[in-house]
Amino acid sequence: MGKRFTDRFRKQEDHSEWRRPDDGAADAPPERPEPRHSALPQEPTDAPAPVAAPVRSGPILSGDGLVRTYPGRAGVTALNDVSISLKPGDFVALMGPSGSGKTTLLGLLSGLDRPEKGRVHWHGVPLDELGPEEHRDIRRSSMGVVFQSFGLLPTLSALENVELPLRVAGVAVQEAADLATTWLQRLGLGERMENRTFELSAGQQQRVAVARALVTNPEIVLADEPIAEVDSENADLILDALADVSRRGGAVLAATHNPAALFYAGSVVVLRDGAVEATGTPEEMANRIGTD
Repeated sequence: MGKRFTDRFRKQEDHSEWRRPDDGAADAPPERPEPRHSALPQEPTDAPAPVAAPVRSGPILSGDGLVRTYPGRAGVTALNDVSISLKPGDFVALMGPSGSGKTTLLGLLSGLDRPEKGRVHWHGVPLDELGPEEHRDIRRSSMGVVFQSFGLLPTLSALENVELPLRVAGVAVQEAADLATTWLQRLGLGERMENRTFELSAGQQQRVAVARALVTNPEIVLADEPIAEVDSENADLILDALADVSRRGGAVLAATHNPAALFYAGSVVVLRDGAVEATGTPEEMANRIGTD
């Protein structure tokens, strides 16, 4: 597993600047490359500045002793006693091989699925003790979710997909359009805003999904493979946009196989066979991370 990860860092592609340095620091990831945003559409100068999340103590979102199994003849334990905590300022990369339980964990933390054992807490309050209106308020404005399958509405344009959570939250039409435009331009989609999703490539759809998750200025973002379908340049755009959430006092949990996330993450959680195998800094976890 460590050799595959090391080989991934050593590989130098035509469009990538990421490589492991040859300075003897065998377990350390390379230095983060300089931002490449200047070659892409820039955020308008009159765009509204991000609003800082309220300062609160303790984790924003946490899961304690989470267990989730799927029924069947053999039965599958997708998660087995998994605990995780996301505090203000955290950017956590959730890594591990396919089938390790990453998507299941995101589903439980988002409240879209329920654990059989253990509890998910939002600012210290168990999710299962919150009423329907409180759940809706969290999903509408405080939590952004990037689905692995994107979850876009095919009958709507890219702009309308990104506007949608704002309109549901009651934001005025013009304000919603302006905010959605800002995010799509930032993610390099200024010329594709009026295209419906079936007219977009997988990588473009992925960026629309990320813009939709970020447009409400959420406290926390749960992202399932947010850079799986894009090249290294657009991966940098997406990761930098996600990192803004943690910079302003929110938190990000990004499930990914791509080691590019290590340039932005402050910590790494490695899942294997439904359990936490290891946690640590990107430097500490470099040789334990598989990219299969």
